[in-house]
Amino acid sequence: MAGGGYTLLCLGITFNLILLGVFKYTDFFLENFNLFSKLINLDFNIPLPHILLPLGISFFTFQKIAFLVDCYKKVNIEDLSDKKKIDFIDYCLFVSFFPQLIAGPIVHHKEMMPQFHSLLNKNNSLVNWELMSKGLFIFSIGFFKKIFIADSFAVWANAGFKVVQDGSFLNIFEAWATSLSYTFQLYFDFSGYCDMAIGLALFFGIILPQNFNSPYKALNIADFWRRWHMTLGRFLKDYLYIPLGGNRAGKIINLRNLFIVAFISGVWHGAGWGFVIWGTLHAFAMVSHRIYSFYIDGKKFINFKIYKFLAWFITFNFINIAWIFFRSENLTGAINLLKSMFGIVWIELPHKFYKAPDVLKTIGGNDKTIGFFIISFIICLMFKNSIQKTQNLKINYKSAIFAALLLFLALMTLIYTPYIEFIYFNF
Repeated sequence: MAGGGYTLLCLGITFNLILLGVFKYTDFFLENFNLFSKLINLDFNIPLPHILLPLGISFFTFQKIAFLVDCYKKVNIEDLSDKKKIDFIDYCLFVSFFPQLIAGPIVHHKEMMPQFHSLLNKNNSLVNWELMSKGLFIFSIGFFKKIFIADSFAVWANAGFKVVQDGSFLNIFEAWATSLSYTFQLYFDFSGYCDMAIGLALFFGIILPQNFNSPYKALNIADFWRRWHMTLGRFLKDYLYIPLGGNRAGKIINLRNLFIVAFISGVWHGAGWGFVIWGTLHAFAMVSHRIYSFYIDGKKFINFKIYKFLAWFITFNFINIAWIFFRSENLTGAINLLKSMFGIVWIELPHKFYKAPDVLKTIGGNDKTIGFFIISFIICLMFKNSIQKTQNLKINYKSAIFAALLLFLALMTLIYTPYIEFIYFNF
């Protein structure tokens, strides 16, 4: 029986991974196979099928794999319901719960199915007004982040990346503004979606796990990954890092495991060499930080403010530079932007910054741009995040007016500016 169960587990995991691979990576593999065939003078030139990616397949694939593994190990399964079993309808609801289906968080059955069952309890009220109020509050914050902030940065980021992807260059100031624009666009886009998903779930009386915890406050790359896409990190830790041995099998194996997990995280995000490079950069960063931590553990200087500032500065800039490969549609664009950022191509004097008509004025000119950067840094580094605000929410007129104002500004912005899709919908 155990052997048969293990066979079914392997078949289930393999089936899910093959589906993910076919839908997400077929074009990437065929494109590179065609390129390789040209290099060896065979030139197969297999046409790319351009398979449409099912919504949320990257996210619900991991959820199903976690469910299969836990069923095999009988971990957290028996206590999910009074019936001591999970029927097919429960499973379908768990996999397809729409607020978090498209872009996460990657939920675990042990935190979702008991909530679904409790909603069917006749003793529970159909509407929980406290959760509804908190849901509307955090949804308003997320909606504002996405429409008013992230989409404003997107216009400039898209304009800058288009220039470098077409083979041209930017001056050093435009280049840094372009990279930072995408860094903040991604932050407010993804955190905005996470807030909206949590808010929508609260409308139904369902509490989703936190998926975003002020990641740009991180003082090192490991801390960043504990704060960014937290449920993805949780899945990779529980179902890849620990099974590989975690940190229990010696330092060398520990470094290998860190590298594998970070690399797979990059490849999971998308099919392209940019994601491979991005994952590899983070893998080397994780390994380097772990080696560094072996030597500084217990040192007093790590508590000095100047050390913490330098640690944050290095971490943030590494993340900002790595995002370039994550965003650029081709490697040429990423290299051209890096060359522009570090003055390898050419540098213009500061006064030229105010005269660049194509990129800088795309979102309203230099003054608006600098204002957006300053406000974004303040929001990311100094304010409590939306989860903290919601947990400590006092439901009164002030919070109601605050939520209404954010909703109004976001809706007005949406009416007068073109909508830009959520970035994580692509993954």
